[in-house]
Amino acid sequence: AVGGTGAVGNVITYTFTVTNTGNVTLTNLSIDDVKLSLTDLAVSPSSLAPNAVGTATATYTITQADLNAGEVKNTATVTGTPPSGPDVIDVSDSGNELVDTPADPDTDPTNDPTVVPLTRNPQVKLVKLAAVGGTGAVGNVITYTFTVTNTGNVTLSNLFISDAKLSLTNLAVSPATLAPNAVGTATATYTILQADLNAGEVKNTATV
Repeated sequence: AVGGTGAVGNVITYTFTVTNTGNVTLTNLSIDDVKLSLTDLAVSPSSLAPNAVGTATATYTITQADLNAGEVKNTATVTGTPPSGPDVIDVSDSGNELVDTPADPDTDPTNDPTVVPLTRNPQVKLVKLAAVGGTGAVGNVITYTFTVTNTGNVTLSNLFISDAKLSLTNLAVSPATLAPNAVGTATATYTILQADLNAGEVKNTATV
């Protein structure tokens, strides 16, 4: 269960349900889950007679890497000790042991990972400012500053700017990778032509 909107920092609460499907009592029941950094999480009760059920809960905080991936996917294992012989182990399933999910197409429908989908919302904003070096005469140079802001909720990479008027193609933004809310910049120059002065302006648009 996701506590929140699925944003970075929100907490997912996992509930583990353990059933003794054998015919002998199991003791020392515990759960391991690498994604949740769990080792020997106790099941309550830790001893189960045949057909009895125990539970455990744990939490996980969503990271930016999870949001970039669009999901949190993990698998747990439960271990129990019978009266004699080796421990028994089972890999967790997401709830339907009759269907193999797309997340784990291994022909074993009893061990599908638990997948929590997260909504990705990539967005970017570009602001372009110009500063004229001189009086605006032919030959003077306009310096353009591009400010790029990641306004979405996932990391953006390979950021670059194109501007036909400035003959720019794939001008690198620095840094070229931006986490949400991070800002990158780039600069470029343009020399004023007689045609620009005749038009009374230099007008152009860039894209990121």
